[in-house]
Amino acid sequence: MFGEQTLLLLNTLIKAVYAARERPPDQALPITYQGALSDYRCACEAMGAHATHTKARALAREMLNDWDAIFQVLAHPHLPLTNNEAEQALRHWVILRSICHGTRTEDGTRILAILISVIETCRVRQQSPWIYLAAAIRQRRAGFSVPRLPLVKGV
Repeated sequence: MFGEQTLLLLNTLIKAVYAARERPPDQALPITYQGALSDYRCACEAMGAHATHTKARALAREMLNDWDAIFQVLAHPHLPLTNNEAEQALRHWVILRSICHGTRTEDGTRILAILISVIETCRVRQQSPWIYLAAAIRQRRAGFSVPRLPLVKGV
């Protein structure tokens, strides 16, 4: 029952998001679906607290934990419906981490995360991360602040 309720709601919301991308709705989607979302949240709370079925309980808890992120697309229908693109962008970094067995320290993890962010941002903006990183190192060595990340080419 809870799985069917989840599937029905998500299918309805996905159709509404696609329709909103084609033509702005008369009323904001979070307002239109406020009642359905409220009912579903109550169902998640009940399932998360009392369900005997392990997977149903886990789904309910996950939906509650990530509620704002999951339903953000209703307020901003132009956002992607999944994080698949972001996960694909990070896939090779996850493979690298597996090959080298991680960074071994908190500082190493933090630095790698920053480097990955810079490299991926530059890649998406069609800029060379190496030119940016060289400029950032030069600036810091000279006692200046780190330059802003480059914008998309031609902007």
